Amino acid sequence: MRKLSASANSPAIVYNAKFVPAGETVDFGLSDTANAEGFYFAILTDDSKTPRDDSRHRAQVRKAGPNDDLVVKQLLSPGERIVSLYVRTDVAPWWWSKRNLYIYQCSDRRPVNVSYAPVYISPQGVSWAAAIVMVVCVYWLVSRAFAFVSKKKLSGWDAVNPIQITAGQDRRGSLSSFQIFFFTMIVFSMLLVVLLRTGILSDLSTTILELIGISGIGAAAAKGTDSSKGNLSPANLTWLHNKGWYDSPSVTPPREPTFYDLISSDDAFDVYRFQSLVFTVAVGVALLIGGLTQLASFTIPQNILGILGLSQIVYIAGKLVSPNDAARLDAAVTELREAEAKFRKSALTPGNPPPDLQSAIRQAPTEYGDYREKATGAAKLFEQIAGRSPEDGRLAPSLGIGP
Repeated sequence: MRKLSASANSPAIVYNAKFVPAGETVDFGLSDTANAEGFYFAILTDDSKTPRDDSRHRAQVRKAGPNDDLVVKQLLSPGERIVSLYVRTDVAPWWWSKRNLYIYQCSDRRPVNVSYAPVYISPQGVSWAAAIVMVVCVYWLVSRAFAFVSKKKLSGWDAVNPIQITAGQDRRGSLSSFQIFFFTMIVFSMLLVVLLRTGILSDLSTTILELIGISGIGAAAAKGTDSSKGNLSPANLTWLHNKGWYDSPSVTPPREPTFYDLISSDDAFDVYRFQSLVFTVAVGVALLIGGLTQLASFTIPQNILGILGLSQIVYIAGKLVSPNDAARLDAAVTELREAEAKFRKSALTPGNPPPDLQSAIRQAPTEYGDYREKATGAAKLFEQIAGRSPEDGRLAPSLGIGP
């Protein structure tokens, strides 16, 4: 067989990867059209075994088209032969092994037009096991990085919960961050499997890039929205600190993100978030099932891609217009500070300041009543958001004068 493969009638075998994956149907190219007629056979064997002609080694053959991968990569010309061979798993059961590939035709039960190429076969089970171990290690490193940055001591499921890892600044589950994390881990795991199986990095289709881009834009916009709406103004923060209402960096009490955060908005079920999550999972499953050998050509219907994009737009728009606890409290504190300023202006007569708060109240009872009304409302809102109620003595206005 080796001698026959060196003859002038033997076309070269063309392959577009470094490893041949066992357990898959693999396309090999034959750079010749002269011997296109007749049946083709293919065998894989090591140097210690003598190749034997066997009808079980028959392979499928077809003409190469302009859209075939070997033609797109300019390894083969349209009209030349593509031989499809199912590589059995027992060819390389434990490790990446070198094998001799023979593709040939038969004439009078003898091999003719023999083509030969040495190839390395990648094992199916070991490749998947190695990829799973690597993905788990990367996921563990991500969870450790999250624990280090957030300074949270998590254990059990909480330490690896993707909703916990992708939560926003308000400690609510973030749908957009979850989507980009979800797609990133799927694409990374598939690239890793393809690399171990074929020895090359697969290209990514435009659809996959669009999926990651839509999720990334949504995550960035949601983070910007949370940053702009999730904090009190510096003046109001200082005022609350001086009043002694609280002494922590955030008025929002710590909470644990949950799955319900992904499909809810303002503690109510959000059909747009639910729609986006459902289609995200569906596309992820389709990518896992059909994309392993089609990462460079994976596509989904444009309508579904449009729905995912539209859901992101509605999600971001909802975050922009929906009421925010911190924003509502910030507005209430601003009104309270303005009421305090009016009371102080009315009570503090030039040259004759009141000796104490009670005297100031008698001098500006209307302004004080307006302040107390706003202080009571702000205190109730603060208790609802922060989970603590300021003492009654800390609701009194400040005169802003020394002892």
